[in-house]
Amino acid sequence: MRILVFVKKFAAPTLTFIYNEVEELSKLAEVKIITLERVNPEKFPYENLEVLNSNRNKLTSRILHPFQTRDFVWSYKDQSVARQIEKIVENFKPDVIHTHFGHESWWFLANLKPQKIPVFISFHGFDASHKLHSSRYLNAFYFFNKKHNLNPIFVSEYMAKSVETKTGNLARKSILFYGTDVNIFKRTSYNHKKSPFIFLQISSFAEKKGHEYTIKAFSEFLKNDLTFECKLILAGEGPLKNKMMELVSSLAIGKNVVFPGLVNVQEARSLMEQAHVFVHHSITSDIGDKEGIPNALMEAMAMELPVVSTYHSGIPELVENKINGILVEEKDINSYATAMLEIMNFGYLSINRLKVLEKFEKSKHAVLLLECYQKSINNS
Repeated sequence: MRILVFVKKFAAPTLTFIYNEVEELSKLAEVKIITLERVNPEKFPYENLEVLNSNRNKLTSRILHPFQTRDFVWSYKDQSVARQIEKIVENFKPDVIHTHFGHESWWFLANLKPQKIPVFISFHGFDASHKLHSSRYLNAFYFFNKKHNLNPIFVSEYMAKSVETKTGNLARKSILFYGTDVNIFKRTSYNHKKSPFIFLQISSFAEKKGHEYTIKAFSEFLKNDLTFECKLILAGEGPLKNKMMELVSSLAIGKNVVFPGLVNVQEARSLMEQAHVFVHHSITSDIGDKEGIPNALMEAMAMELPVVSTYHSGIPELVENKINGILVEEKDINSYATAMLEIMNFGYLSINRLKVLEKFEKSKHAVLLLECYQKSINNS
């Protein structure tokens, strides 16, 4: 099977789940990537890839950008890019085309000549939450669905239901959880000292990751009569990092909070090996942006870590309250602080790894995705 994959920026550190998907699919089929921007080729190598080049000058791009942000379909059209895509499709002869993120897929589909080839779109979060408030975005969905016979893929039941409330029933939809590498994320030591007791979060510093509420809850948690040292490690980079460092300073808990910066896969695994609990206070952002199911939670559970998180989007489909960890309502700082105290008694959870092995393992994800492709090919 030949699979043509479009992603606007390939191998960005925050989109490693797409890279992992491509890697696994490549073991079972021929996969070609087309992208507008190739990043991190040293960390994330991939050979069968083409970067599309637009002839638009900077002035034209600046003029069109506000219209693209507001989902005017015509603003995506680019004759130079359309010719490049047509040539790639003609030469590669894909059996299926798979694009990522609804709002970025509209750009690609606006420049794709209508085909009988099945087209799949993976919706990940922003495109199945905030973007649903845009009538033009939804109109683009209807428009391209008529042209290309789209097959939407959602990372959680929650995301699928959110989109269907706006679009109506999607007969060709699939629910397909992303998967993690259980061979990398596998615990090797169970004999860590309890001091310091480590709460860990690994994510970008973006609003929906909820760092503000994790930090405030940790500050409240530290007011308990604790008999040993506790630390909160917040790994990652992002636009809100400096603000979060200032918050830690204002709460006078700097000696208990560590910011190690951006970490690679092996460094993330090492941090999880040393941690006792994984925290991830996901929230709905001010503009309505939501998570899918954070891959970091899957990785942590594969490492048998108990989780403190929130009743947010698809997270309850991964984390069952009082079984795999503790869930609280979004922005409930006091309940989150109480959960941090309670979860100290959980210890490592082998059932968390078993759940990931059963439903959230990356090679199984690839096999299920191929089955979705084949079903669509058979019905086309």
